[in-house]
Amino acid sequence: MQKLLFVIWSANKGIFTHIMMNVLDFNEKDYNVGIVFESEGCKLISEYEEKRSEKFEKIKELNLIASVCKVCAKATRVIESAERQNLPVHDDLFGHSPLEKWVKQGYQIISV
Repeated sequence: MQKLLFVIWSANKGIFTHIMMNVLDFNEKDYNVGIVFESEGCKLISEYEEKRSEKFEKIKELNLIASVCKVCAKATRVIESAERQNLPVHDDLFGHSPLEKWVKQGYQIISV
């Protein structure tokens, strides 16, 4: 079984829409897949909380959000939104989400 982890760095909604579609597709086809929010990508957390996107809600329901970077969520002022949505927030790597733990589990990192 292939394992994929998408790390989103930018708040580009077009890119994120395509990531969501692919993550849902991979999941449906029995891949192990997840999303990590880093840097400006964290801004999408509150935008999609307010927007109530069907794809984003499905991703949350299926627990496909692997991590939200704590430092970046604070810097982009979305930490409260992440906490309200019960998203996993990590800070093990100098306040950020450590990718090594997923690599160690066999995940391929796809950085966008």
